[in-house]
Amino acid sequence: MRSISLTPLEIKALVEEVSLQNLRKDPLTNPYESLRVKDRDIFFVLHTTGKMVFQESKGMDDLLNTILIKESKVLIGTDEAGKGEWYGPLVVAGVGLTPDETLELRKLGVGDSKGLSSFRIYEIGQVLRFSHIEREVRILPPATYNKVYEQFKKEGKTLNDILSWAHTEVIRDILGRMKPDAARVVIDKFDVGEKSIGDRLSTLERFNVTIIEKTQAESEVAVAAASVLAKYIFDEQVRTLNEKFGLDLRTMSPEEIPERVLPSVAKLHFRNVRKPG
Repeated sequence: MRSISLTPLEIKALVEEVSLQNLRKDPLTNPYESLRVKDRDIFFVLHTTGKMVFQESKGMDDLLNTILIKESKVLIGTDEAGKGEWYGPLVVAGVGLTPDETLELRKLGVGDSKGLSSFRIYEIGQVLRFSHIEREVRILPPATYNKVYEQFKKEGKTLNDILSWAHTEVIRDILGRMKPDAARVVIDKFDVGEKSIGDRLSTLERFNVTIIEKTQAESEVAVAAASVLAKYIFDEQVRTLNEKFGLDLRTMSPEEIPERVLPSVAKLHFRNVRKPG
């Protein structure tokens, strides 16, 4: 089963299409459902939240293609993984989508990585990493991260300034390769201290770019895709560190890590991480 969040206009189009095609409706099974359809190879349940759960099929794909509203511009989104973990790298990922790619990822059920199972993150991460979709990733392994953090700290800057810099670089690279006539850049809003991502990108005069900083930006498919890609790569990097040093970072505490290894696997500014030496 797959799921997709529909806009009010798309829900209206869905209801009209069900009526137009005279699709058979099934009785609702709980108060959170607003529409349940099962007819030939078309099966879906629409919830009152706007979320649709559906069974993949040719008929269902045709129905979605009819009701979904296509983006008119290139859509670029970024997100990060590893910011809240004491171990592993900081990963910032960006995804640039054409209108057709945005539509396909919506139908694939791409959502924020926080709401997906590990298997689903791996499954979608594989699609994103090995497809033709435009993407860019910045990986700061622990050893590099610790040096960058200390340098920014000396300049009176914080982790959010590091994030702002990394997100900006990712977006610049994607725009530089795609060279779109027009693009919408969606950024998850956070306290970025000295200079916001929007401020950093305001110099991109050669691109027709609309920059949107919003809370809960994972509702945008490009940000959701970037969230999945960042988490997929973070998990991959942690597995590599585990194999290299014979550890299980997800289950171990910082106290269990040999002191000589800590700078290579841990973010040293975290309060629960003892400082080597």
